[in-house]
Amino acid sequence: MDMMKAEELVQSKMRREITSLDDDELWAEFEPEGIDRVLSGEIKPKTLITNYGVLRYRRFPQRGALIAKEMLSVFPNSTYIKWKWGFSNSLKELIGIAKERACTSLVLARTNSDGYDEIRIVSLLNGAAAEFSVLNLIPREDIPDQASPPIRLYPEVNMGLFTSPASVGAARLIQSLFPKVTDSGPRNGACRRNIAFFQNQKGCIHYRHYWNHAEEVSRVGDGTRVMKVTKKECGPQFVLMLTALSKIAVETGSEKRICVPPWITLPVPPARI
Repeated sequence: MDMMKAEELVQSKMRREITSLDDDELWAEFEPEGIDRVLSGEIKPKTLITNYGVLRYRRFPQRGALIAKEMLSVFPNSTYIKWKWGFSNSLKELIGIAKERACTSLVLARTNSDGYDEIRIVSLLNGAAAEFSVLNLIPREDIPDQASPPIRLYPEVNMGLFTSPASVGAARLIQSLFPKVTDSGPRNGACRRNIAFFQNQKGCIHYRHYWNHAEEVSRVGDGTRVMKVTKKECGPQFVLMLTALSKIAVETGSEKRICVPPWITLPVPPARI
């Protein structure tokens, strides 16, 4: 009986039209179990990243490949393939390639017809497909004194100010692209931390990536042992703004829109983390 009531509740949520990306039931249609298994460390995520878009958007330079390249440095355990969209290939075909590679998610990058950079994160665990505008992108090569963290040290994910049910859903989807980090404590007197920050500020998700190294050194003069902390930024920098949410049937590639607001004003806020 309880199972029947739960199913009825899910169906009622599916029927109610969602018109705002701030709706508390925005993510209610998606099964949480798969993402829970990633966040707990039971599943190690793997991501396939590619560019997408169609050639008719010639008014603006297509930056999909550039954005995809930067996303490779953001999401660990990810690989890139070049993809040309057209009548002979589809999302279903791309999902098939991702499954063959044992991927748990897709990240698709493009410049849309209005000239805005976008990424689309698709979970192959529950079919959630969130579209984000990418604002204020600063590539890694343009970060002053940019550092490259060790490849084998996955970043610790720090999610800040995700408080509403709608924002928590977006945070969980993003975090499901990162392997769970269990230990980054001191070894041989040194402590290394690879930290990815996602901070929600009024619906804009600011991203920064830092590499911290702390070790004991002798202070010049009296030889006292002190901790020296070095903090460098890895990049890139950008801001994400959720613009739409869909549900993908991972077996067929068919898509159902959950929420696409009729108009969203895209700000260009400064990154403050």
